[in-house]
Amino acid sequence: MKIYCFLLLIVLLLPSCTQVPIAPTLDTNYPLPTAQNIATVDTHPLLSDLNISGRILVYTPKGVYLANADGTSPALIHTIESPLLMMSLSPDGMKFAYFSNNSLHVKDIITGTVSTWNREMMGSIGGQLRWSPESKKIALACSTPNVPTTSLCLVDENGNIEYLIKEENIADEIASPEYFIELQDWSRDGSKLVFLYYSPSEKGQKQDFSIYYYDVVSKITQLILDGKKQNMIFQIRGVNISPDNKTLLISSIGENSLPQIFVLDLSVAPLQLQQLPNASYTNPVWSNDNCCYYIHVEQDGFYQHTLLADLTGNVILNLDIQGTVLQWVK
Repeated sequence: MKIYCFLLLIVLLLPSCTQVPIAPTLDTNYPLPTAQNIATVDTHPLLSDLNISGRILVYTPKGVYLANADGTSPALIHTIESPLLMMSLSPDGMKFAYFSNNSLHVKDIITGTVSTWNREMMGSIGGQLRWSPESKKIALACSTPNVPTTSLCLVDENGNIEYLIKEENIADEIASPEYFIELQDWSRDGSKLVFLYYSPSEKGQKQDFSIYYYDVVSKITQLILDGKKQNMIFQIRGVNISPDNKTLLISSIGENSLPQIFVLDLSVAPLQLQQLPNASYTNPVWSNDNCCYYIHVEQDGFYQHTLLADLTGNVILNLDIQGTVLQWVK
């Protein structure tokens, strides 16, 4: 049950802090996808000059690098001393955030100084860290002594925590310790936070999960995909929203226990899951353009190389990097 029992214990030991609750509205009037059609296409090289710009955050077991969009000129920004499961670079490229030892740390890229943002004990089950567009706040899934079940949290540099979504806001029944909220992405325009509500499952078993987004302006939570109503995704890994907020890339494990990536077009109804062609592709990350994303080619459990591909399955570029692309930044 991960950190749940641990946080129930520390809530008795630590003083409570003031929270800033927001009571979101749940909107379930969203067309659910028909998940029977699988679109597969062949992968062929695409010889065209696309305007791929910006930089990418690259993770290796020994360090985190910032490189050009094509993978060239990597620059070390953080040395890995112990495994980091959650990290993110601010949109302005000046601050690197990571979660370690129940604390949210932020490193100034220029000076190298590291500050701890949370003032009270904070746990997290994982998922993603995501910066606000103005690089002032960080969103993540968290638990605190004051709110020991997982919530969608927003933290600022003064240690203030807003609980945007609590489990009781989306659970059909009383909040269950077997279910968790996990942040996946924050749209680049700052309008939507994409998150999962799920229960862990054993390998080979179909996972109970749902994909939601939270509208930052209206504070409405909207169901995007009910995992019970589809039979292609057995275990979900991650979700990324396109720069124009119209498409989701869903990384998952299929019934055959192989990694798969699905595309979900949010601009058409009814929604349909479409499978990208190569089952060895994992961990998609959008580039600066809605057409293209970075993916890893996996073989025998190891990452062999990283590609830039488009939504038809065409390979645009084979990047010469030894690491995992985590994020695109300007």
